[in-house]
Amino acid sequence: MIFITGITGRVGSSAARYLLKHGLDVKGLTRDSAKAIDLAALGADIIEGDISDDTLIKNTLKGVSTVLLVTGNGPHQLEAECLIARESAAAGVQHIVKISSMEASPTATAPIPVVHFKVEKYIEEIGLTYTFLRPNFFMQNLMLFAQSIKMSDQFSLPLGKAKTGIIDANDVGEIAGIIASSIPETSSVRKLTGGTLLDFHEVAELISNELGKLVTYNEQSHDDFHALLARTIPSPWHVEAVSLLFKEIANGALESTTSDAEDILGRPLTDVRGFVARHKPAFIR
Repeated sequence: MIFITGITGRVGSSAARYLLKHGLDVKGLTRDSAKAIDLAALGADIIEGDISDDTLIKNTLKGVSTVLLVTGNGPHQLEAECLIARESAAAGVQHIVKISSMEASPTATAPIPVVHFKVEKYIEEIGLTYTFLRPNFFMQNLMLFAQSIKMSDQFSLPLGKAKTGIIDANDVGEIAGIIASSIPETSSVRKLTGGTLLDFHEVAELISNELGKLVTYNEQSHDDFHALLARTIPSPWHVEAVSLLFKEIANGALESTTSDAEDILGRPLTDVRGFVARHKPAFIR
């Protein structure tokens, strides 16, 4: 049995579909079971509740061989993920697959990668066999600008000319499913990136080519980006965490690629044009 902590998220739902398609038993946690109706129809055992509920976690982990730890970023993420790791060890879980962040490192300063790295170290210390998956920038972030691209043929980010190895979260989910479907002999860290480093002027060019219209990327100032976050995100923690994360990305934190993702998938990765083609109605009038 494989337990997915965030089964309705982008990565968790993709992993669940892969695992269910290949005949594996899956249970998943969600705060809103209505969002998991399609996965339940495919055979997933859906549990409604909170990842911080220790009694729920203890009961859910009974009979679980592998945990796919994929949770939303937030002020209580460290405590919740360490709770799940600790109870996984107590329950005899054989393998924990953690969706981390490529920026996770001892030198990280932004809250999100700092938390990811702390959870990684905790999992190492309690002796669980682990696979840490550290993805690069998700293509799904482009959907935040779909309306702007649709209506005004432009989008803005505070990333200057920094490059990322942008990758589709659906591919990351499938990779997580592949990794979770067997118990490895040793622990490992895999960095998941697209095959090409791109700055967002180049991303805009690829979007333009796919949509058949000129789309422009504007190099937004960090102050303007922070002000926009403050107007649109009600949580001060998330405003600061995202703002600091994007500062790290602007300074080159994601400027690296590996072949890990394509090696694990055994097929070409989704590229920017393919992603935009899949979501084309969101980008054009």
